[in-house]
Amino acid sequence: MSNKENCKFQTEISELLNLIINSLYSNPEIFLRELISNASDALDKLKLESATNESLLPQGYTPEIFITTDPDKNTISISDNGIGMTLDEVKENIGTIAHSGTKKFMQIKDELKDNPSLIGQFGVGFYSAFIVADKVCLETKKAGTDKAVRWESDGKSEYTIEEIDKDSIGTTVTLYLKDKNNEENQDLADFTKEWKIKDIVKKHSDFIAYPIKMECEKFVPQSKEDEEAGKEPEKTKEIQVLNSMKALWLKKPSEITKEEYNEFYKQMTYDYSEPLLNIHFQAEGVSEFTALLFIPSQKPFNYDYENVESGLSLYVKRVLIMNDCKELITPYLRFIKGLVDSSDLSLNVSREILQQDRELKQINKSLVSKILKSLQDLMNKDRETYEKFWVNFGPTLKEGIVRDPERKEKIIGLSLFKSNNNQDKYISVDEYISNMKEGQPCIYYITAENISEAQNTPFMERLNKKGYDVLFMLDPVDPFIVNALGTYKDKKFECITSSDLDIDTEEEKKENETKIKEKTENFSDLLSNIKDELKGYVDDVKFSSRLSDSPVCLVKEGPDFKQMEYFYKQIGQAVPKQKACLECNLDHPIFDKMKSKDVDTQKNWAWILYNQALISQGEKIDNPNEFCKKIIDLMN
Repeated sequence: MSNKENCKFQTEISELLNLIINSLYSNPEIFLRELISNASDALDKLKLESATNESLLPQGYTPEIFITTDPDKNTISISDNGIGMTLDEVKENIGTIAHSGTKKFMQIKDELKDNPSLIGQFGVGFYSAFIVADKVCLETKKAGTDKAVRWESDGKSEYTIEEIDKDSIGTTVTLYLKDKNNEENQDLADFTKEWKIKDIVKKHSDFIAYPIKMECEKFVPQSKEDEEAGKEPEKTKEIQVLNSMKALWLKKPSEITKEEYNEFYKQMTYDYSEPLLNIHFQAEGVSEFTALLFIPSQKPFNYDYENVESGLSLYVKRVLIMNDCKELITPYLRFIKGLVDSSDLSLNVSREILQQDRELKQINKSLVSKILKSLQDLMNKDRETYEKFWVNFGPTLKEGIVRDPERKEKIIGLSLFKSNNNQDKYISVDEYISNMKEGQPCIYYITAENISEAQNTPFMERLNKKGYDVLFMLDPVDPFIVNALGTYKDKKFECITSSDLDIDTEEEKKENETKIKEKTENFSDLLSNIKDELKGYVDDVKFSSRLSDSPVCLVKEGPDFKQMEYFYKQIGQAVPKQKACLECNLDHPIFDKMKSKDVDTQKNWAWILYNQALISQGEKIDNPNEFCKKIIDLMN
């Protein structure tokens, strides 16, 4: 047996340990996840090496991880019978961190304070033991060797290392926990408590492929006589496996029942209802990962609240790295629940964090493509179920029209709307196009708060006469996305409230030119009087060919008013004034009557028509009392 060596840590180690302890202090239980993960890796390595060298395995070998606590000594130990380490490997892997990632680690230390989950990506999770321990002792024996090694440190400036005798292969890490009686450590949980260990294992390491065992207390069944006598039940000890080892997502989809998928979803999300759809696949190629995703059958109660956590759970080799990983899923698919397990993501210190980012982006890209394809398949094969999805999460999906230009056309193809001719059912844009009237040049739409407002707006009148259907954009997000619609399958989206709306044929345009000239000349004085009276409220007053029943409509240039209102409300500002034109249907009998009245009456009626246009278009009028007074005066 060699003499014990006293060795100093690298220059950076003290700062690194201080960083880990301080940045992870708010979530100290991560130490157990990291040590169990290390143990699982050691078992994986032995399994791999023993495939070509069976002599490495002891007789009757069964891989396992064992957790032992000693409340009296205030210690916890995590043992495995994995590959183990030699003296040189302990010095390399534990005593130093002289790898390419160290420099990067130190560079982003401020970021790590805000996002401690990143620490695991540098392979320094072992040091998280010092969050909860004053001293850590590691004893390890490499499979196929005779000597074992003990490493011990208080995590400050130095460590000791020596060769020892050890019967079994593998590694045991013993933590001498911090004294909870010390005021500085009062916020730390008691990690010698059985229930606490079980809770952490269930939360972070439930799907580890190897059994995580622990000696636990168990009540001895009482006799009927003892129970009736009120005797306290006796306790005994038994070895229990704390983890399920059932990583459902790693099984083939053909081997999983619908009931198993549903039960897993409920356990993962705490949602009592069954999911609407599950998406389970394994990606190979540039990025290798397995994904098990779910679409809920209903909106979570807090879905529309601000700052609600969203994202997928990220596992690496069955170990939970973080919940709500936003990098995995794009915001317009935030309704998706589930997980990704990657064997491709590296968690060792030699990998740069930017490489991790690239890999996560690649996974994100694959997930988005798969989800959109699955939604398309659902829409084609089970329209009823797809419409249930759309009612709950369609508005969220439509955000992708703006957020994801590359996939805009796919998302438009997945979008459903009510329309003028389909007020009781949803239609897709493809269905709208297939039902377009011959000669109809565009896909027409209008934004409104409800079907009644959309249906009864004066802007619908000419389109109704022509038999053109109009898509109703009724969701709060619609005014935000309409400018990004552009074209779909060579058909342009056109808002029917647009100032330059063009729905007439060339022949109709020629007929209108003559009519417009005649009407404008005939009513020029009246139009001039109306314009003078409404100065400051409208920029122009002119003849309109877009109306057939209503006397007037108010057309605003630039973005749709609903969109403007929505956008400026989001940023907390007043909606800026838009250039507006009062378009008059001079075929309406009201204008013949106005023409015969005196100028004062014409001006009075001008205000009534202006406010009537606002009301019919779902906008607020400036002075309701004055409007009502003018109506009463007119009636008198």
